[in-house]
Amino acid sequence: MNSNKIKYNIEYLLLRTLQEFLSLIPRTAALKIGEISGLLLYYSGVYRKIALKNMEHVGLWDNSQTEKILRDLYLNIGRYASDFLRKSSKLPPYTIQDYHYVESAMAQGKGLIVLLAHYGNWEFLAEVFGRMVNDLNVVAKPMKNEIVDRWLAEKRDGASVKTIFTHQALRKMMEVMKRNGIVAILIDQHAGKHGTMVPFLGKEANTVRTVAGIVRKTGCEVLAISAIMEKGENSYKIVFEKPQPPELTSKSEDECIAEYQRIHNEIISEWIRKKPEHWFGWFHKRFRGIISYS
Repeated sequence: MNSNKIKYNIEYLLLRTLQEFLSLIPRTAALKIGEISGLLLYYSGVYRKIALKNMEHVGLWDNSQTEKILRDLYLNIGRYASDFLRKSSKLPPYTIQDYHYVESAMAQGKGLIVLLAHYGNWEFLAEVFGRMVNDLNVVAKPMKNEIVDRWLAEKRDGASVKTIFTHQALRKMMEVMKRNGIVAILIDQHAGKHGTMVPFLGKEANTVRTVAGIVRKTGCEVLAISAIMEKGENSYKIVFEKPQPPELTSKSEDECIAEYQRIHNEIISEWIRKKPEHWFGWFHKRFRGIISYS
């Protein structure tokens, strides 16, 4: 057995052990343990440099505000991770706002793309809506640890959610749209060769073109959704948002796609401006190629 395989097996064993422990204790206790774990990460400085560089680049908050956001961000990592890991037939309490957008979108018969970000508890949304709708699919990048990857896929399968891996995303997404299904996709990371530069939090950022291209080609519906747990309440507020239709008159094909991208990015940017402590994209190299993370 090579060193990577040993490492991956240990990671999986630790993950499952933690899952079992958090599932045995009351949720309030699990959330508190999550907070403590997040606080330890905050003081350890893990990913701190990347987050600070991103916050400095967007320039929306002063130093004292940034430090408070960062501390709350780490606390939220622990809280959301605890909820994600817990096994329970009963979901945490939640409310849903503007679900009628989903019903209206599905009535059009052209399929629905749901925009997600690493904001709040995006995995919780799969558990909620996998039980409520038919043909829900999520686009995901395969993890290096194949054992954990299979565990995560099985967790989604348990909620009747199918996984579409990124290397086959375009073809599979088109198939889902043709049968009037739903695809949820995270769009807030650096997209590499699959992206183009579009404003995000007021700064140019490499943004995935896949969603905008499919919307332009098929005329499918698009909604954005977030799930936030406020400290002290321990319940989730799930909100659907419908993007404003773009003005595409006299625009080239590339300009049309860029306009869709801009509108989609702006929805997520607005979430982050209002509650930056819930966006875990601060730990990603979102502005790679624009700023140096070294």
